[in-house]
Formats: sequence, C-alpha cells, structure tokens
Amino acid sequence: MPSVLVTGAGRGIGSAITEHLSRRGWDVYGTARSDTALRSLERIPNVHPITLDITDRDSIATLSDRLPAELNGVVNNAGIIVNGPVESLSVDALSQQFDVNVIAQIAVTQAVLPKIRAARGRVVFMSSVSGLITTPGTGAYSASKYAIESLADALRMELRPWHIPVSLIEPGPIRTDMWADALDEHDAMVARMTDEHRDLYAAHLIGSRKLLGRMQKLASDPKKVVNVVDHALTSRRPKRRYLCDNVSRLQKSLVAVTPTAVNDALLAAATTAKSPER
Repeated sequence: MPSVLVTGAGRGIGSAITEHLSRRGWDVYGTARSDTALRSLERIPNVHPITLDITDRDSIATLSDRLPAELNGVVNNAGIIVNGPVESLSVDALSQQFDVNVIAQIAVTQAVLPKIRAARGRVVFMSSVSGLITTPGTGAYSASKYAIESLADALRMELRPWHIPVSLIEPGPIRTDMWADALDEHDAMVARMTDEHRDLYAAHLIGSRKLLGRMQKLASDPKKVVNVVDHALTSRRPKRRYLCDNVSRLQKSLVAVTPTAVNDALLAAATTAKSPER
C-alpha cells in the first residue's frame, strides 16, 4: 500500500481527499484536531487518524514518529480564511493567517521530507485561485496563498536532485462546509470590526456579501479537486500547478491580459454596493 499524510483531513476538501485515497487503496494518515473529526476518520478503511494542531511546534516535532518509515506523499490541505479590509485586520488575526496557511504547511513538509525522500514520494500544497488573484477584502488570505505558491516553487526546484515532484492545487469556490459557512463567517468578521471601520467600509461590506452569495452558487464539486490531487500523487508526470474549474481558468486568463488599472476597477466594482438612488 502506498502511504500518504493528509492534513486537515476531518472536513471539507481534506475529508473528500482522504475518502477517495482510502478507496483507491492508499494507507492514509489523516490529521485533525476535534474528537468528532477523529472519530469520523476512524470509521474509514485504511485511514489512521492523527491528532494534530499544525501550529503546535511540539506536535510537529513528534509527527514523524507517528508515520511509517517511508511516505509516498503529503497533501498540505489544512488552512483557514481571515477576511476583511486590510485596515480593519488585527495584527493577531493576520499572524494567525500566515501561521496556519504558510508556516505550518512548511513545518509539516520539513518534518516528513526524510520519509518522502526515502520513498521518492511527492509533495502537494493546497493553494487557491486566490494565490493568483486578489480581491478587496481577501488580502490576508490571498497573501498567505501567494506566499505558499512562492515557497512551493522554491521547494520544487530545490528537490530536483531527489526527483521529488511538488504540485500546487489552485481551486476556486468548492462546495464544502467552508463555502457553505461563508456568509456566516462574513457576518462574524463584520461584527468584530470597529464602528468606525464598519462605517468607512459599509458599501464594500454589503457588496462583498452579495458577491459571496453569488459565488456560493458557482461553487464546484469537490471531486474536481480530489481528481487533480489524485493525478498529482499518481501520474508519471504530475503538473506543477492544477487549476480545478472553469471559473478559475477564466479568472486567471482575464487577469493575465487585462491591465492592472482595469482589473482594480472591475474587482472594486464587483465588491462595492451601489449607492441608493435618490
């Protein structure tokens, strides 16, 4: 059985990846934090639940001890979203965004690379189309994805002597609990803002909430992400980057050929509510 480590395996895309790889005959080591998620993982054949907070340095230090001698792959999937206008973000929230989505991903990868090298395995990072395109209100999240794109690019070139492929998965909106809860998370973000910032960014907050509602309707099937992760782990020639849906491909193409000033105006307009007519 090939073996793989999947972080954030207890929910959303991580859960879908774990179930798929289990059915495909992989020995899956799936990490989660909550007891509920860990119990769910226990019920899946070929899955070995691992209690792990990826931001806990002590837990990361002992992660290798809970894995087999050789590891054929690692899927760095765990992540969070911190949204809101940059002016309104607390430094602690910004730090948490990078700690979970960037530093912890690299820490996990560093911890398992000797086992990956022994098996000539593969490294997969769950990025996002937000690592290619930034919209108003998503600066922190996009910045974390831009950062993981850069680090993965460097790692891929650095690991060439050992023939270890490194792939980036770049999905757009996917039908998971994260996107299902997007409006509630937006409302919670607004509630945490100061009265001054809520007043200053009122039009943006209304517009971005409406856009989230529209994006929920465009969310793609998680199978699209699962299939490209499978390809990254098993293909003789895995891609360096995988766009998972047509919406993301269209967004990337448009941004590539449109002047920055035009992109700025279009994205700002898409996330700003129109003033009521008098």
